[in-house]
Amino acid sequence: MQNMKPPTTWNLVDLQPQDGLGPHRADWDRLNDQLMGAHPLLASSFVEPLLRQFGETGVVLAMADQGGHVIAMLLLNPQPRALGVWSSFLPSQMQIGPTLLPPKLDIGGLLAVLPGYAAELDLLCNDPHFCDLRDLPGRSVESMPHALTMSVNLRGGFDDYWAQRPRKLIQNMRRYLRRLQGEGEGEGQGQGQGDGFRIVTAAADMDAAVARYAALEGSGWKGREGTAITSSNAQGRFYAELMRTCATQGQALVYELWHGQDLLASRMLLIRGNMVVMLKTAFHEAFDRFAPGRVLLLRTLEDLFKRVPDGVVEFYTNAEADLLAWSTSQRWINHVSIYRHTGLRLCYDGLRRLGRAWAPHKDKHRVDANVMVERSGATVERIDSVRELPPDAIALLDRNEQVYIEFGADWFELLSDTVFRDGAKSIFYVLRRQGHVLAVLPVGVQQTAAGHQVGALANYYTTLYALAVDEGLDADDLLPMMMALRRDHRASAYRFWPMDPQSRDFKLLRASLRQAGLKPRGYFAFGNWYLQVDSDWAGYLKNRSGQLRSTIKRMTKRLAAEDGGRLEIIRDEADVERGIAAYEAVYGASWKVAEPYVEFIPGLIRLCARRGWLRLGLAWIGDKPIAAQLWIVQGGRANIYKVAYDEAYKAIAPGTLVTALLLEEVIDRDQVAEVDYLIGDDAYKKTWMSHRRERFGLVAYDPLTARGLAGLTRQAVGGAWRRLRQKFKPPAENLAG
Repeated sequence: MQNMKPPTTWNLVDLQPQDGLGPHRADWDRLNDQLMGAHPLLASSFVEPLLRQFGETGVVLAMADQGGHVIAMLLLNPQPRALGVWSSFLPSQMQIGPTLLPPKLDIGGLLAVLPGYAAELDLLCNDPHFCDLRDLPGRSVESMPHALTMSVNLRGGFDDYWAQRPRKLIQNMRRYLRRLQGEGEGEGQGQGQGDGFRIVTAAADMDAAVARYAALEGSGWKGREGTAITSSNAQGRFYAELMRTCATQGQALVYELWHGQDLLASRMLLIRGNMVVMLKTAFHEAFDRFAPGRVLLLRTLEDLFKRVPDGVVEFYTNAEADLLAWSTSQRWINHVSIYRHTGLRLCYDGLRRLGRAWAPHKDKHRVDANVMVERSGATVERIDSVRELPPDAIALLDRNEQVYIEFGADWFELLSDTVFRDGAKSIFYVLRRQGHVLAVLPVGVQQTAAGHQVGALANYYTTLYALAVDEGLDADDLLPMMMALRRDHRASAYRFWPMDPQSRDFKLLRASLRQAGLKPRGYFAFGNWYLQVDSDWAGYLKNRSGQLRSTIKRMTKRLAAEDGGRLEIIRDEADVERGIAAYEAVYGASWKVAEPYVEFIPGLIRLCARRGWLRLGLAWIGDKPIAAQLWIVQGGRANIYKVAYDEAYKAIAPGTLVTALLLEEVIDRDQVAEVDYLIGDDAYKKTWMSHRRERFGLVAYDPLTARGLAGLTRQAVGGAWRRLRQKFKPPAENLAG
């Protein structure tokens, strides 16, 4: 009871726009720093001018308090936009929703305190890179893609970044730069002077810079449509105050491109920490032959690579293909709807479907999975053999192998050659964008008694599975790959196991399968015991039970007393065939059933010897092997992969002696950080190990198939029954009295 968290209470505050956030400013900035990485678009310096200029009809600040400490804040419109439907306060100038929520916070309490009966809460423009509201617990959640944004990572130098851009972009920019620099007579007062690049940083100069921007924007199509910023409208006042205020803190820049006396392009930015946000850009349409907006972007990025090294530039725009060519990553901004309960979600969803059917022209801009794939700019290649994978895909698998050997190309090649053959097959899906490999998904396909089975390239030899993904990827990036998987196989279910449920790979795979229209469900696969090494062998043994220490001591003497009794560790290729013969002799004399794929373990031993991973422990009496254990050491981890002993020699406890021998070897000589007993909750593992974790699987049902719908229904009914039983389970007796 002492560790219970205090209850969370929600309060609603009607803000006075002229006062901004008022007394709540400090809490707002604290939460932005803690939860959103001090995001420039969520800082009070951005939010308060927004409130003053666009909050004239009122804004509600919702705050969650836990034990006298504010843990969540968000801005809402003062009235529901439809019956029971509340939404974020979000003027068009704010490209990310003003929502500061800690992960896994149940916001049911907020729905309860909103006036009337709040059936739905629409949290608009959610950026999943900072806080993925689609994962909020305890509520029925639905999301809708809104805009495809992009970013540029400023790691390394500009030259390296530019060399990785598409060839067409590089060629086009060379042509525009030559045209701008070599324009002859009659092109205004800037002839022969090339492009003039200016950066405005001083607060005293910001009003003039914003005024120049407004004049430039007003001269184009926005001016003709009446949507341009001016000094007399709310937009103009907002940007002037914002840029002036942020410039006093060194957090605002205006980049300008001049050609003589003509302003060709202007771009407003905010900088906070290592994050740059592009606010607005405008260019002179009379000079569009120079592509001034793109030239200015080039010059801006060149400067930012020097000004904010190792930072990131966020564009917050609905980017099309020509702009995405500049990006190093992209993701979808989502509108997230949270419902009071599932029945309401189904009801509202049904009404919206009817509305779209009644007026289909209103649905033409709706973004679905197919649109997301089309706009991603990604390609998916299906390759039927690991040997046919291109070098960059192999390199991504090799990088994954540094984390765990079963994530690497060598492992998948062995599994394909010895297991996934004779009716089963392996497939590798390779995801690319701009020629760069983003992910590799190893898939196994086989016929079973249950029918066509598609999923992980894994079987009971596999202790951990993961797809290979590049850094910084979101689930949206994997969607083209999952759509290709579904299109190619049209299976009723897709199974991926065993996986680490806490890993990024598990969460990415689950989310991308869901976006592809499948219904993924996690399930327990097996328990996994492991040792966190925190001492040498002597210290480790000292902390084991007295019974284990006594057994090791007595049985070591007993084995030594036998004629030719000895222990051995094989590491090298020179001894590997002798080691395989000894292992197979022990396995054949043990209690274990014969291996169904007789080539796999010998192949694995040879692979480990070739790669330097092999630790094959053997116990002998004379020329007879009586115990064998296959351990694999790589990346600071020792995996106990296979153990067996001859039951005729059980009284000597040869398995215990080999385990002790190998533990001493990997702790003192290899100096591993972890020893992993891999699959299962066998009681003896707890004797040697210190911690337990769980491995899970994912089964993703296709509800458009009869078997998939049946499987999904079984899971839903089973889950409901378990929850019902738990709810009405009688409380355990308090044995403490």
